[in-house]
Amino acid sequence: MKNKKRPFFVMIMLLSFFVSLAGPGTAAAEVKLGILPRLSPMEMATMFNPLAEYLSQEIGEKVSMVIPKDFAAFKEVVKSEQIDIAFSNPLIYIQLKKEVGVEPIALSSEFKNGTRFRGIIIARKDSGIEKLQELKGKKLIFVDKDSAAGYIFQMLLLSKSGLDVKKDFTQMPFAKKHDNVIMAVFNKTADAGGIREDDLDKMKDKVDLSQIKIVGYTDYFPNWPVFARSKLSKTTIDKIRAAMLKLTPNSSQSKAILGAAHLTGFVAVSDKDFEKLRKAAALADAL
Repeated sequence: MKNKKRPFFVMIMLLSFFVSLAGPGTAAAEVKLGILPRLSPMEMATMFNPLAEYLSQEIGEKVSMVIPKDFAAFKEVVKSEQIDIAFSNPLIYIQLKKEVGVEPIALSSEFKNGTRFRGIIIARKDSGIEKLQELKGKKLIFVDKDSAAGYIFQMLLLSKSGLDVKKDFTQMPFAKKHDNVIMAVFNKTADAGGIREDDLDKMKDKVDLSQIKIVGYTDYFPNWPVFARSKLSKTTIDKIRAAMLKLTPNSSQSKAILGAAHLTGFVAVSDKDFEKLRKAAALADAL
């Protein structure tokens, strides 16, 4: 009986998330948590519902999720103050910080690299490309203009290697997904491509990765932050920050609440932690 009821429950839960996008309701005050939709709404709801429930208990106010349809919609709900706190990639955070009042609350930690992540540039082993400088005059492909580890990080890496990122190579249309970049390089549609480091191994069952090599690694950058709109009361922000920081990386409590989201916990963060990312974003005309 439980298995038959679960799909109906999930459907009702998701419906409530999307209804919340329409604007302020007439219910009692609640804190709305916006999640950047890097996966489907149902996947994101399953991943982060335990966190929303935990925060509700910790701060004494209902915390409900808002899952916009895409990255652009996510930015809009932040700008229009339809959400109070948000979780997104660091590039989206610094873009919003430049336009509206937002304050970082905590930094997420993941299983492999903790509170940081980086990108790589790949090429085929038979391409003859051995170092970054040899990408001059080549065709390069990246994920998306708002992809931190699939474009922005690589722009800083290429610039530091001595290449002019605006004219020293041909930039192909964005592939939109990391696996599409890998396929383009493998099929020789592109000479090289930029992806998040962790995403290469995910293609081992689809592509012969023995034919792919890593030409360069980007610097490490801060992971995804949780941030708040400045209109939210300082008392509530402090409560949320305290609740987040109680979820220390790899603790049993963190595993129970964040395991579905593939996170290990949260640590303290400052806006100054994103200065190097701002430099990279400026090079890619993303800030």
